[in-house]
Amino acid sequence: MKLKLKGMAVIAVLASSFLFAACANQQAADKKAESTGAETVAAASGKTTATAAAAAAEKTAPQAAGAALYDETPPPLKPVDCGRCHVNQFTDLKKSKTKHRFDCTRCHTQFHVYNPRKKNYDRIMPKCQRCHGLKHGEAFPNCMECHQNPHSPRTIAFAQVEKKIKGKDGKPVVSCAVCHTSEGTEFAKYPTKHNVEVNCQGCHADKHGYIPSCLDCHEPHVEGQVYKDCLVCHSPHSAKRIKKYPEDTPNKVCGSCHTQIYSNLQTNHTKHSELHCATCHVKHGQIPKCQQCHGLPHGKALHKRFPNCLECHKDPHNLPVNKNK
Repeated sequence: MKLKLKGMAVIAVLASSFLFAACANQQAADKKAESTGAETVAAASGKTTATAAAAAAEKTAPQAAGAALYDETPPPLKPVDCGRCHVNQFTDLKKSKTKHRFDCTRCHTQFHVYNPRKKNYDRIMPKCQRCHGLKHGEAFPNCMECHQNPHSPRTIAFAQVEKKIKGKDGKPVVSCAVCHTSEGTEFAKYPTKHNVEVNCQGCHADKHGYIPSCLDCHEPHVEGQVYKDCLVCHSPHSAKRIKKYPEDTPNKVCGSCHTQIYSNLQTNHTKHSELHCATCHVKHGQIPKCQQCHGLPHGKALHKRFPNCLECHKDPHNLPVNKNK
């Protein structure tokens, strides 16, 4: 019995020892964790403090940061740089497709120097004559009267272009003719309603350089005609001066104006009805001689007595002969 009690006492002592050791280890671990957490918090706090200090230092030294902005030399301005503010001018140049599409500073050697007190706008603006001289002569010293937008110089207002000026001969001419010399000469030589009543703006009304179709104002001679058919016979700047047309020009085209003659040829059908009008009338208004095709078909004696074929053959478009002869 005594031995049994003694063994139990030994076991109790050993258990107490193990329990004490475990408690000691746990306390050591807890102290280590507390120490590590404190170090982490301290490190984070130190980092935040450093960041705040740097920000405060930057705020207290703006002069040094501002000066650094001007250490570099800026590159030359490109059109797209100017275009950030001058949007309309950049857009006009982009769309204009003219020779003015180069660096802005080539014309604007001075910029951002306008002073409302000095009213120096005209002085600082570039002058067309610097590059172009008096391109259209002394009659046009002010380029901006016609080329009102230097960033789209081919956009020209007709209200200005159609002003009468004195030509080289002292006579008044439409200023369009200064550039469009052949058209102006043609207009002056062959006046029609196109230049007496309509003038340049009446046809080229939409914008400078616009080419209208004759059929915008005129009905076609025959159904199915298109603009290029008009130009076979007519020049818009001398509309009544009919050009030399091809021999196979359809008779119905001629008949649209010469209605009675065309009707006679169709009603009184002869060999003449089978011909193209242009076979005999090679040029508009030309009256051919019968002998050019027929020679002297009735013998010399008869032709000597009747030298004029039309004394008997009254109308070549409405044969046969005059039965009263």
